[in-house]
Amino acid sequence: MPTPARATAPSASPDLPDSHEPHDASRRLFLKVGAGFSAAIACSTLLPALTGCSAANTPPPPDMAFLRPADIALFRALLPAVAIDLQTLDAAARGRRVDAAMKNIDGTIAAMGQNGQRELRKLLDLLASTPLRWALAGVRAPWDQATPEQMTAFLARWRGSRFATLNAGGVVLVKLASVAYFVLPDTWTASGYPGPNPAIYRALHS
Repeated sequence: MPTPARATAPSASPDLPDSHEPHDASRRLFLKVGAGFSAAIACSTLLPALTGCSAANTPPPPDMAFLRPADIALFRALLPAVAIDLQTLDAAARGRRVDAAMKNIDGTIAAMGQNGQRELRKLLDLLASTPLRWALAGVRAPWDQATPEQMTAFLARWRGSRFATLNAGGVVLVKLASVAYFVLPDTWTASGYPGPNPAIYRALHS
């Protein structure tokens, strides 16, 4: 899997499934962020005027099964930091790939078990809180204004943290983003992935 500080396309290719069904990736995602995020979120409820809880509690939009608007903003900011080839595309191509990857992220999470979804919700709700985002991620701008450089620094910060909870959270975010992106057929050439074996693919999808 790609390292949070400098993710590259080839490093993501071993995680690609034999078919391009994003739900297959959920079998390889392990999430156990534990009590640390729960405690941080509980503390944030003491500051309801500052935490952005209303954004975290907003239901998913009609075209999403799990991701709420705040989560979507986070992953849209995260993707160019994880899949750096996105930064080389024109706006239209970049938008199409990000939209497709967001669908895959949502589908992968929707395919998780309830325990995994609950743990991931703790993480995403924490990052939807403005003061906790500042304190833990080091990102002052809202997610939809964050630059790839800020997101890269955020991932590196969590990877290098002495807190295992943050380490685990960073790994999960990168894995979700990288698998959802590099499973897209348009990315296979850049990642060095030759695509699924045609005979096996036909057999599985016949």
